[in-house]
Amino acid sequence: MSFWNSYLMKLLPGWPEYQTLSEYYFSLLLVFLLTFTAEFCSNYPISRQVDDRKVTALCGAAALRGLKMFMTYLAVIAILATDFVFLLAAVGGHATGNFAAGLYQYHIEQAESTLYNDGYIFV
Repeated sequence: MSFWNSYLMKLLPGWPEYQTLSEYYFSLLLVFLLTFTAEFCSNYPISRQVDDRKVTALCGAAALRGLKMFMTYLAVIAILATDFVFLLAAVGGHATGNFAAGLYQYHIEQAESTLYNDGYIFV
């Protein structure tokens, strides 16, 4: 048992121990989804906020950053406690999350450019 496994067993009892192959694949899927969500949150496009909601926007951005860091550190713990395949799942999750966030940002920019043209709103 490695150094990190002893701490992980206290945090999540029974995590690195797999009884069946389906549990192993499910754990890989969880790490993939965890890193996908963390990367999507880090690249999430923050919309332009009105000045009277500036504090609310800052609190929302701070909460999103905290959620991203929590998921990233949880993924690091999962990778350190398991094997190389979990690292590949995490890298794939980060790459897919970055792609999805970029695609989402592109669609938002396209919608804004068709809605607003030189300061005029076309309905």
